[in-house]
Amino acid sequence: MKAGKAPHGFSLIGLVALAVILCSCGAWAKEAPLMYTEPYLLAPTTNSIYVCWITSEETTRSYVEYGPTGSYGYTRSAKTYELEGLKTVDENGKYTVPLKAYQQIVHITNLEPGTRYYYRIVSETGSRRKVSRGYYFKTAPRPGTPVKFILLSDLQLKAQAPATVKLAGQQEADFIIYNGDLVNTPYKAGEWFSVPETPEEDGLRWFNMMQQTGDGCKLLQYIPIYPSPGNHEIDAQEQLMDKRLADRDRMSMSIYMQLFRPLYPEQEYRANGKHWYSMDYGDLHIVSLSVFRWFAWKPEEAPGWFLFDDIKAGSPQYNWLRADLESKKAKYTWVTMHWHMFNRGTDVQVPFTDPTPSVNEPGRMEYPGEKDCLQRDIKPLFESYGVNAVSYGHSHVYERYIINGVHYIEAATIGNNYRSPDDPYEPHGNHPVVEENRFRSFMLASIDPATGMTAQGIQASVEKDGFGTVGRVFDGFTIAQ
Repeated sequence: MKAGKAPHGFSLIGLVALAVILCSCGAWAKEAPLMYTEPYLLAPTTNSIYVCWITSEETTRSYVEYGPTGSYGYTRSAKTYELEGLKTVDENGKYTVPLKAYQQIVHITNLEPGTRYYYRIVSETGSRRKVSRGYYFKTAPRPGTPVKFILLSDLQLKAQAPATVKLAGQQEADFIIYNGDLVNTPYKAGEWFSVPETPEEDGLRWFNMMQQTGDGCKLLQYIPIYPSPGNHEIDAQEQLMDKRLADRDRMSMSIYMQLFRPLYPEQEYRANGKHWYSMDYGDLHIVSLSVFRWFAWKPEEAPGWFLFDDIKAGSPQYNWLRADLESKKAKYTWVTMHWHMFNRGTDVQVPFTDPTPSVNEPGRMEYPGEKDCLQRDIKPLFESYGVNAVSYGHSHVYERYIINGVHYIEAATIGNNYRSPDDPYEPHGNHPVVEENRFRSFMLASIDPATGMTAQGIQASVEKDGFGTVGRVFDGFTIAQ
C-alpha cells in the first residue's frame, strides 16, 4: 500500500477517528482474565478448610464443586470481598491506577479428618464463565498421623525462585510454612498475579510461582499455607525506606491481610493490630508471629529503627503467645516469624528493641542490649513451653542454630543470597551448627508418630563452584518422639 493511502476507501483521518472511538470504549484494550489466580487453601481443620481465589470482576456467582471423587457431588457458594488497595500501571509504567479485584472465599465444613477431597472452582458473570481444572485437598489429620511440610521464605520476584519452589512442590508435602516477604511492594498487583498491563514477569509473580503444576509440582491448589508477615508485607515500601514518608501510623499491611483473610479475621491492618495466629495440624502446633522492624534511617540516626508490632513482655502479642503456648496440646511446636532470632549478619547487631535517644550524643540512637525483647522475653517462652523449632527469613541465607534445645532456622536461600564471608557472628557468641550458602535450598520436615520430627535441608541448585547435586540432603536433625 502506498504511503498516505488507506484501504477499502477509508481516509487516514477516518481511520484515526475510528481508532479513537475504539480505544475510548476499550475495544482494543486487553481484557483481564476472569480469574486472576487459581485456588489457594487456608486454615484447614480436621473437618473444614477455606478455598480462596481472586477474580477481576465481582461475579454473579462463584462457587466450589467438591466431593470424595472426581465426580464432586457437592456445591458451596463463595463469599465475595473487594480487595482494596491494589494498583496497576499507567501509560508511563507507574503503579498509579487502582485495580478492581475480588477475593472469593468458600468455607467448606462437615468434612472428615485426614481425608482427600476433589474440587474445582467456578466463577460466572453475565457474559463469562470460568471453570478451573480439577484439584484436591486434604483436611487436617487427627494426632498420631504422619505429616510432611516444606519451609519457604523471601521469594520477592527473584529470578531463581521458581525453580527452587518447583522442587519444593515436588516433595508431596501436606502444607507450607512461609517465613514472610512474599513480594517486594504489595500494592503492585503485578507482583502477585498476571495482569494484562504488566506481562513481563509472569513466571516470577508470587501466585504464579506458588501455583506451578508442571512435573508433578503440587503447591497452593493442593496444600495449605501458613504465612507470617515480614517487612515487605507493608503495603507501600516507600514508607519503610524514604525518610520523607516514613510514619508508623500511616503504615498498613492491608493487602497481605486481605489475601490471607481467614487467618486474620480481625483485619487489623495497622501497627500493633492482631497480626498473629496459631493452628494445629496433626501432631504439630503452628504459631505465626509478627516480628520485624522498619528502617528508613540508619540505626544510629534519629529516630532509628522501630518495631512494627510490639512483642515485649506485657504487650498484646506477648500475652497471646504465652497463653497460646500454655494451652497447646500438640506434641510438637513450630514457630514461624520473619526477623531472625540468631543470624550471622549486621541486622542482629542492633538489639531488637525500640531505639532510645543517646544521653551523650544528641541526634544518635541507642538500643540497649538488655531490652532486646526477642532475647529477654521471647526466647525464654520458647524454652519454657517446649517449642521445638523457630524459623525465620529476611537475610536470604541458610543457617541453623541449636540454643537450649530449640532449633533456630533461616532457610531462605530461595532465589538469591545476601551473606558476605566477613559478616560478623551473632552478638551473643553463638555460631550456627550449619551454615550453607553456596547454592539455593529449602527445608523439608516431617513428623512420624513412631520416630519423631525430622527436618532436612535440600539443595535446590548447583552454582558456579559445581558443588553437590540438586535434591541432595545437606543438613538434617531429628527430635525424638
